[in-house]
Order: sequence, then structure tokens, then C-alpha cells
Amino acid sequence: MSAPTPARMLAERFGDAEAMRTLYAPGVVWAISASLGVPKLEGRDAVSAFNRQVWTEHHRPDCTVTILDEAGSEKSSAVRFTYRAWSQLLEAWYENEYTLFVRCGPEGIFHVAEAFDTAATIDFLSGRAPGTGWALLSGEAGDRVGALGREG
Repeated sequence: MSAPTPARMLAERFGDAEAMRTLYAPGVVWAISASLGVPKLEGRDAVSAFNRQVWTEHHRPDCTVTILDEAGSEKSSAVRFTYRAWSQLLEAWYENEYTLFVRCGPEGIFHVAEAFDTAATIDFLSGRAPGTGWALLSGEAGDRVGALGREG
């Protein structure tokens, strides 16, 4: 078995902000799905503060990560995984699929691009079952969602 990639090592440390910090280069940049409007985080202190906030205010630190796919090398890697954590905000279990794209240099991880199913997150935060937000669309667009990829 080959050594885990930096992306996998980072994902497997979710919930432990201090362990995550040890992987970062001083100038690390963390970018989250653009559709959420979250600003890019720059620098080890800013990224670490974000990590601490996620696993104190938003989720409990006793989360789980189940690796689904992993690819890459020591310099550039990606991992797709299922993330499950207790939501402090809604007092319920949150589960979603995430992908991390990670680039590394001699000082550690210098770039993280985090992507996840934002629609599923919005459904969760709205108290809806995953995937049901589409049902709120009206007119032809909403009526045709169930037919996507089935016509042809």
C-alpha cells in the first residue's frame, strides 16, 4: 500500500484543528466552493482559526471521514470523501460528500480547494431532506428536473 497523499492526510485530520495546522505551509490558502460566497482564507493563522471555528461553533470535533477516492502525489493530490458530523447549529447529524484538492511544497500544504454538495448543505440548513430543494423550483425548469438525463 502506498503512503497516503497530503489531501488524504488533511481530510483524516478533520475535527482536530491543531493536527491540521501541522500540515500547513505559512502562506497556505484555503478556497471553498465559490457558490457559498466564502472569502478565500490566506495564511496559517487564518486557516487554522477557520478550522477551529468549524469544529467548535459549527460541528463537534468527533466527526468521521470515509475516504471514497484518492489520487495524486506528494506535490498535488485530491481526495473525495463522506464527511459526517454533529451540527451544533441544528442539533442533528450532518452528512455530505466533499472533495479536497491539495498542493504541497517543501514547507507543507500551500493550497487547499474544498468542494462539496452545496445544495445538500443548503437543504440541511433549511431542514429539508437532501435533494428536495430542487422541488422548490417552479415552472418548466422545476417540472423537468426529474427528467434530466432521461430524455433523448
